[in-house]
Amino acid sequence: MLRNRVLKKAVIASMLLSAPSVAQQSKFDAYKEKHKERYERFANDYSQRYEAFKEKLIEKWGVAELSSTTEYVAYSNDNNIKVIADFEKDTIEVSIRDDEFDTLDEQEKNDQVKAALESTLKLSASEAKEVNPEFVILDGNSAKKAHIPTLKNNKSAAPTLLNALGIKSDADLAKSIVAAKAIPVEKQAALVTQRTKARLEKQIKEVEQFASREDVPKQTKEQATKTVATLTTQLNEVSEAKVDATAKNTRSYKIQLQRARYEKAAEFLNAVSQQASRWQVAEDTLLAVMETESHFNPLAKSHIPAYGLMQIVPATAGADVNKQVFSSDKKPTPEELYDSERNIEYGSAYFNILMTRYLKEVENPTSRLYCAIAAYNTGIGNLSKAFNNGKHGRMAAIEKINQMTPEQVMQVIKSKTHTETQRYLDKVLGSKAYFSQHI
Repeated sequence: MLRNRVLKKAVIASMLLSAPSVAQQSKFDAYKEKHKERYERFANDYSQRYEAFKEKLIEKWGVAELSSTTEYVAYSNDNNIKVIADFEKDTIEVSIRDDEFDTLDEQEKNDQVKAALESTLKLSASEAKEVNPEFVILDGNSAKKAHIPTLKNNKSAAPTLLNALGIKSDADLAKSIVAAKAIPVEKQAALVTQRTKARLEKQIKEVEQFASREDVPKQTKEQATKTVATLTTQLNEVSEAKVDATAKNTRSYKIQLQRARYEKAAEFLNAVSQQASRWQVAEDTLLAVMETESHFNPLAKSHIPAYGLMQIVPATAGADVNKQVFSSDKKPTPEELYDSERNIEYGSAYFNILMTRYLKEVENPTSRLYCAIAAYNTGIGNLSKAFNNGKHGRMAAIEKINQMTPEQVMQVIKSKTHTETQRYLDKVLGSKAYFSQHI
């Protein structure tokens, strides 16, 4: 009895010694509160600056056309010039707001279009990100900078966005400008309204589908719900009348780029080849995922948020790669993921994780590929539920997959996953078949 009382006192004493004092706990709580307040101030400042930027665009153009997974949108410093590079449709649109534009001769108009393209697209992806307010706002590290550099004197040896669009020289640029087609003013408002609504509707579907994933952290899901509400409000506010009111002194030109489909991947073939070999993923598979995710737009971004060529989500795929491959508990930053080679590394590594870890027990290689492609889009949890009648359980799902033919596996994915995932699988497989014949 005496011995037990002594041991009990010793344990209690040890607990008291190891526990933080009231003063220490108070300091720790104060530190946490200060850190929380600092984060909230930054988040509020970030939100306010982003909203202010959009309001300026709405005031000038009627709607705020912003970058997406397949489009890079840039404005001049005074917002009087808008350039939209559409990597999916392979077009460049230049809109210039200038009361005196119609008084210029043809060469002077071409010179203005050339200047607009050079100031916004004759930059590397990293340079463009640094000077585009939309990306400076979205990047926490860059957002702290007091000064945003102008678009001038930002030339480097790195491939430019014009290069990524297949325009390799001044002669190519001049040829493209001469071939540009003027967009009738009376049609422009309807075109802008239609594509803005389509862009927002697509973004809403993407975020809703992402929020349904099993592997998405709770905090990220909550943010996704808020994002859907914001995008829905923006969609409801898009009005052709608002756009039309700003179009009277605007002249727009569209350049249709004449590239073969495989040429869009040209800038990234070396990086894809290296990472395909390193992570044992077929080159045509990586190119197919890349084309489906971004159509080779190096500054692709979504409201999920996902970044770069292979649309890496820091909280899911990015965190998984860092933990399982690079032994790090940190999430990759947007800065890292906008580096094209780094992005391809993350996307390749994540596809390898899907194939060799989460789906390694799937016996048929074709079935495993189908499942990996679907999981890249919807997550391994949602994929498992599709084979488990809505229930959790990776191994239970794999047992059922191993009793099926690849065609039956395909049929389950095409009937029991999210609609976006069904379309995603079709797109990737179609793209894979194309690139297998052209690379």
